[in-house]
Amino acid sequence: MWETELRGFADPLSSEISNILRSRGEADGRLPDVVEQSWKRCLTDYNLLPDAVPKAAVLSHSEIQMLMEQREEFMRIAEPEVERLFRRLVDSEYLVSLASPQGAMVLFRCDYQYLSELAESGVIPGSIWAEDQQGTNGVGTCLRVGKPVTIAGTEHYGSAIQRLTCLTAPVLGRNGAIDSVINVTTARHADARMNRMVQNIVERSARRIENGYFARMNRRNLMLRIVDGGVGVADIAEEGRLALDENGKVTSASSVTSRILGQDAGKLAGRSVEELFEMDQSIFDVRPGAPITLHYHGRSLQAALCLPESRQPTRNSLVPARPATPALGMVDLAEEALRINPILSQSLDRAQRLLSAGLPLAITGEPGSGKTAFAKAVARCCFGEDGQIVFIDCASLQSRDDLAALLQHRISAQRTCLLVDRIDEMDGEHQTALLAVLENDRQAGANGIGVIVISAQDLEHLARENLMRVDLVHRLKGGQIGLPPLRSAPDLEDTILDLFRIERDALGRPEVELDEDSRLVLLHYHWPGNLRELRNTLRHAVALADGKQIGLEHLPDNIVEEIARKDLTARSQSEASKIEAALRYNGGNVSLTARYLGVSRATLYRKIQIQKARGEA
Repeated sequence: MWETELRGFADPLSSEISNILRSRGEADGRLPDVVEQSWKRCLTDYNLLPDAVPKAAVLSHSEIQMLMEQREEFMRIAEPEVERLFRRLVDSEYLVSLASPQGAMVLFRCDYQYLSELAESGVIPGSIWAEDQQGTNGVGTCLRVGKPVTIAGTEHYGSAIQRLTCLTAPVLGRNGAIDSVINVTTARHADARMNRMVQNIVERSARRIENGYFARMNRRNLMLRIVDGGVGVADIAEEGRLALDENGKVTSASSVTSRILGQDAGKLAGRSVEELFEMDQSIFDVRPGAPITLHYHGRSLQAALCLPESRQPTRNSLVPARPATPALGMVDLAEEALRINPILSQSLDRAQRLLSAGLPLAITGEPGSGKTAFAKAVARCCFGEDGQIVFIDCASLQSRDDLAALLQHRISAQRTCLLVDRIDEMDGEHQTALLAVLENDRQAGANGIGVIVISAQDLEHLARENLMRVDLVHRLKGGQIGLPPLRSAPDLEDTILDLFRIERDALGRPEVELDEDSRLVLLHYHWPGNLRELRNTLRHAVALADGKQIGLEHLPDNIVEEIARKDLTARSQSEASKIEAALRYNGGNVSLTARYLGVSRATLYRKIQIQKARGEA
C-alpha cells in the first residue's frame, strides 16, 4: 500500500519543471537527465526564475586579451582548431567559441551576418556563461558536469535563450581539470540526428586540442601515443598519450588514454610503462616513430614512441648537407606572433578556406603590415605540426641559384606549403623556374602542396607593368587577401598597448609605462610603416627611457614633430576611419560597435553625427 502511495507522490521540483515545460508548449514535460538535474540546481541552489535570468556579463576587450595572454601556449594550440571547426560548420549557420574555465567566450568565430541575431540573446565575444548566473546553458552546464552536453531549444532554463541550440565539450587538462570548453551555437532549428552529428564533431575537436596541449606541456618527456587502430591512420582525437620520465615511468596521461585503458589518469602516474603493457623489451630499445604492439589486460593496442623535443633530430640532419641558401629555408612557425583582431580574424578564416581548398593564395598589403606573419599563421593553421613549410625570399635569390632544384631538394614531406615572400622582386628567370615547379603539379592542393605568395603590390598590377609573367599570375590567382594598414585598425589603442607590453618585456623593462602625452601621440600618428614602424618606435622608446615613464622625449623626433603639425580635423579623420572599420565588422550594429570600441552607445552616436556633419560641410 505504501509503495502505491509513494509512486503516486509527485516530486515538487519535478512538478515545477513539468509546469515550466508545458508553458513552453512541451506536452510530455520530460528533460534529459543531465538537463533536469541542472534545472533543479537553478530552482534550489541558484534561486533563478526562468523569465528573469539576467543577461550574461561581458568582459572588455582588454580583459579578453589578458585572459588569452595568461594562457598563451594553450591558445596557440586551441586557436587553429577553433578556426578549422568554424570553417567546417560556417555554412550551417553555427557560431564556434572557446570558453575559459569561468565560462567566458575568449575565442569567438561567427559569420558577421548572424552576429546581430545571436547578440540579441547575449551571445557575443567575452560573454560569461556560468550556470549559476545564466541557468542551464551549454557552456555553463558543461563546466558544471565536466562532460559533453547538448542543450537544445526549450531545454535552456532561461526563456531569453530558448531559441538557441548549444553543443559543447570540455577540454580536459592535468588531473582531469577543465582547461576550456568548445562551444557550437546556432539559432537555427536542428533535429536530434543533426545535433548528434555536430556534437561528435565538437567532442573530437576538444580532444584534438587536449592532445595538442598535452604534447606541448610534455614536450621534454618521452611520449607514447596509443590508438586502437593503426598508428598514422587514426585521427589525433582518437590518440591516447602517455608522458614518460627518464626511467620509463608514467608522469602524466591524457583523458583519451584513461578511456582506452579504463583507468583514471591519476592511477597510471608512477607506473612503469614496460610493466603496464607487459613489454618484453625496454622502452628505450623501441625505435622512435615505428609502430609497435602493446598488450593490456588481454587487449592488443597499437602505439608509437616519440622522442623529447630536445632529442629530436635537427632539420639539418634530415637532409644531405649543401651550401647554405639564405633565400630558401624551413620556417619556424613559432618565431613570429600574429596579433589577431576581429577584422584580421575574418581575413584569416577566408585565407584558410581558400588554401585548404587547394587554391594558391596571394597576401598583399603595405610594407610592414604583417603580411609574412599572417602567411605563416595561415600555413600553421592549414598544415599543422605534420606539414613542412618552405620559405623563399625572392629578394635574396641569386641569379646562379637553381630554384627548381632547391625546391625539389627541400620538399621532402607529403604535405608541404611554399611561402614565396616578396614575389614582386623575383626576376624573370626565377619566375620561369617557379612556374615550372607549379605546372609539374597541377593538382598541388589535392596532393598536399600549398602555395602562398606575399607581395606589396597587386599581382594584376605587376602583370600590367610587365614585372611578372602573365601565365604565372594566372597560376597564382586562386585567392587574394589584402591586409589593411595599421591606421585603419578599429582597436588601434589596444594594438599599441599590447605591442608595447611585448617590447618592454623583451627588453627586460616590465615596469615602464607610457605617459598620457606619449600615448596620445602614438594613437594619432598615421603609421605609414605600419606594424614594423610601430614596433621599432616602441623599442626605441623603451631603450631610451631612464625611469619608469616614457615621455615625448623618448619617441622618435619625426613622429613627435608630425603630430605637432596635425590639426584636430586630421585627428577626427583618423577616428572616423576606426569607427567605420568597427561598424563594418559588426554589420552596422551600433550597440555591438559601441561595446567593441569601449564607449557608450550615446557617445558613439554623437561621434557618428559629428562625422556626418563635417562630411556635409
